[in-house]
Amino acid sequence: MNGQITYLNAGSGNEQTMTETAQSDASNTIEKVRELLYGEAMRSQGRRHEDLREAVTDLEQRMVQRFNEMQKSIDALALSLRMEQSNAVRAIGGAVTEMGRQISALADRNP
Repeated sequence: MNGQITYLNAGSGNEQTMTETAQSDASNTIEKVRELLYGEAMRSQGRRHEDLREAVTDLEQRMVQRFNEMQKSIDALALSLRMEQSNAVRAIGGAVTEMGRQISALADRNP
């Protein structure tokens, strides 16, 4: 059929043929009407979508940066706590040693 659509007219028996060119013209006309009716709204929606995408990307980057900052802060606090704990254990050990000396000294004085 060479890309043609054939319609039969029931009343007259004559064939009507609509070529792909006619279909293309109709399609182009529909697209033009669609553009006139909805084009600006579609472009506006596209811009809003792109703006939202950029906002989400920016927010994601800020969240990752904030997370990294928080992780560094947590790591610094953990190190500080380990150092404080170590110092406290040493201080307690020193105090116990000193108490042991004092007890030994008292025991040596009072036989």
